[in-house]
Amino acid sequence: MHILMVYGTKEGQTASIAERMAQLMRERGHQVTTRPVRDLPDSFSTAGFDAAIVGGSIHVGAYPAGLRSFVTRHRDWLNSVPTGFFTVCMAIHSQNAREREAARAYGTRFLAATHWQPDLVETFAGAVKYTQYNFLTRYVMKWITRREGGSTDTAHDHEYTDWDAVARFTRQFLEALTQSA
Repeated sequence: MHILMVYGTKEGQTASIAERMAQLMRERGHQVTTRPVRDLPDSFSTAGFDAAIVGGSIHVGAYPAGLRSFVTRHRDWLNSVPTGFFTVCMAIHSQNAREREAARAYGTRFLAATHWQPDLVETFAGAVKYTQYNFLTRYVMKWITRREGGSTDTAHDHEYTDWDAVARFTRQFLEALTQSA
């Protein structure tokens, strides 16, 4: 199978997650093409792809520019082949159940707005990349992270992605591919 992996990322963690999924799928014999949504022209064609995974990170309550338009433009195709969708949002790592539910709600609202119905949906925690933030963002992220029990050491970046969950999502996606073939 030839699988398309499209993602929107701001600081690179979503790209790392997408690349890990692609690696796992390649190890199982699939051909995977990964593309950041910002690099896709409006004329991009999904012809030749048998399935897709689309993912995006949440920053200040929104997905990266272009993700919604990509899904809307290719919605008919996405709804006709096996697909998965993942969100990267630090709130999923929260100790507060309402925060975790709010993290999942981003994906729910996105899918409702785009009328896309993927076969598999998941939300993963990302990373706190203090070294990439400006002063104000670093201050805000430190405050949020302290409240949630994460590391406030701003001299280092901190990864919270559950790589076992990423592998599980990928396996479930490949199982769905096998069942649909």
